[in-house]
Amino acid sequence: MVNELPIRKAAEECGMAASASFAWRHKILDVLRSMSEGVTLSGITESDDTYFPLSFKGNHQKSKDFDMGRPARKRGGDGISKGLSDDLVCVPCVVDRKGNSVAEVSNLGECSASDLDNVLGSKIADGSTFCTDGSKAQRKFASSHGLECVQIKGGKSKKGIFHIQHINSYHSILKKFIENFNGVSTKYLNNYLAWNNFVNYSKKTIQEQKAVLLNFALTKAKRVTYDMIPARPAVPLLATAGKNQSLKLT
Repeated sequence: MVNELPIRKAAEECGMAASASFAWRHKILDVLRSMSEGVTLSGITESDDTYFPLSFKGNHQKSKDFDMGRPARKRGGDGISKGLSDDLVCVPCVVDRKGNSVAEVSNLGECSASDLDNVLGSKIADGSTFCTDGSKAQRKFASSHGLECVQIKGGKSKKGIFHIQHINSYHSILKKFIENFNGVSTKYLNNYLAWNNFVNYSKKTIQEQKAVLLNFALTKAKRVTYDMIPARPAVPLLATAGKNQSLKLT
């Protein structure tokens, strides 16, 4: 997991079937997501959202009751509507300068201040400085939480010590990470976001990452069976106001 091995290579290394390798990947990532739920960012934080194509990869081939609601797309992204449409999954992301990061699916299409609040609302400590681009939604979110907001507009690189270079770099690394797996089904995207945060953004050494991941995998009380993994909703559930609410496809 720390070495980001693909399913078949991990299966070979561990002496198991590819299907078992896939199941164990997501059992471990479920635990990793549980660990990341307690992350709080502070100090100078940088925020921006990024987007991934809505993907039903792995849902429709073996399912008798799954209806994708549109024709299948060929690899390469053909058929995606222009602009921030419901063909795109919005992922708000925020990082601080201590190696902490948060990224989670929020909605389909353009991100609003309430969408940001669903993901970031409890994640940023009071007194933090919120650096972002010229987004109105980001500014509104910062205002609603009493955060000092520094917006870097018009392609400018920085304002004194404030900039959004870390979040831009984070997005670049995240995109490459997801591309390594030839795209990720939207139903599993939150798990891969947590995985990327752990292996590519935290400031732990590889040995520390291995120790932490092993400890959580062995001690976290969480029940995940093989049949529960593919049965997850095609679009992840979004926690809103303490209640799980499905994202609706239109």
